[in-house]
Amino acid sequence: MIYCDNAATSFPKPEAVAAAMNAHLATEAVNPGRAGFDLALEAGARIDALRGDLGRFFNNPARDPDRTIFTPNATLALNLAIRGLCRPGDHVVAEVTAHNSVLRPLHMLRRRGGLTFDLAPCDSSGFVDPAGIERLITPATRMVILNHASNVTGAVQAVAEIGRLCRGRDILLLLDAAQSAGVLTVDMARDRIDVVAFTGHKGLMGPTGTGGLVLGPRAEPVAILAGGTGVRSAELFQPETLPYRLEAGTLNAVGLAGLQAGLAWVENRGPDRIAAHETGLAAEFVALCRGIAGLKVLGHGTGSAGRHLAVVSLTCAGVDPEKIGTLLDVQWGIAVRTGLHCAPLIHAALGSDPAGTVRFSFGPFSTKEQLPRLQEALTAIARGS
Repeated sequence: MIYCDNAATSFPKPEAVAAAMNAHLATEAVNPGRAGFDLALEAGARIDALRGDLGRFFNNPARDPDRTIFTPNATLALNLAIRGLCRPGDHVVAEVTAHNSVLRPLHMLRRRGGLTFDLAPCDSSGFVDPAGIERLITPATRMVILNHASNVTGAVQAVAEIGRLCRGRDILLLLDAAQSAGVLTVDMARDRIDVVAFTGHKGLMGPTGTGGLVLGPRAEPVAILAGGTGVRSAELFQPETLPYRLEAGTLNAVGLAGLQAGLAWVENRGPDRIAAHETGLAAEFVALCRGIAGLKVLGHGTGSAGRHLAVVSLTCAGVDPEKIGTLLDVQWGIAVRTGLHCAPLIHAALGSDPAGTVRFSFGPFSTKEQLPRLQEALTAIARGS
């Protein structure tokens, strides 16, 4: 199989990730933070060390490991941030490249009467003009939510400019780094990012079931979950101190052991080096696709070179994206994603609604030697052979 679905989850993982998870299961698979014996303390210390590692990786100006919150995925992390930071009567600005993990919580809160929101448009390549965000800001705007990189086109947004805009207006900036963390530099201090929502199983090379929030010094979400924390058990309400305020129940310790190994692998190799490898492959793939009659590559327009992750969406005249995905899988052994990719609104700008696109996304273990096979398969499908 040629795997081209790294935007959904990176695969394969570095060998060190499985090794770390196996070692955890074999030697310290106890409940961290729930007992005072040595092994439980050691397991808890490992998780706390990862909190600090991630805070430094994202350059959190708060310099407090307890402000890294672990969740099973970026979806729950975004829900914690949106629902925990927004108050009744607040206004939020997001944009149309947003994932449903942002859109659905906003719609839910608006339906319940908790807030209002507006969505900034994007151009035909998936880029959002910061001026379009600025025009939507009102005196009631509490937060701007920015999708760092589109999971449909790979378009990378102008985080630094939008961060300056938000800080100048005393508005919180929540960055959805599900696609970018581990591939692009996410610098909270430099770019004035108040909250980063990340997932562990994509660019950070960890296993599924890992993710979280990194909270800057201005972000103080209230608790929206309640349950066991292993401390202050006599209290009838969720503890106010972090990370317990936002973490309820037993953490995915084995997954976090894998995430720790994945993060170390990414840091050792270097996100810039990883990005250069992936985007180089994507650029070659785009050039090959443009030579195939009937194919249309979306979002990688003239003048946008160097402003994308290694995510390429395409359509083929007269062939449904779902059919293309099936043919690639069954006849050619190529794994891709088809449809709307949980980001429905960007497709109106791309002209790819309602069927969506065929998405190819490259990872650190993708190779140049795979590209001719991709070209051969797409040429055959486009010709109807």
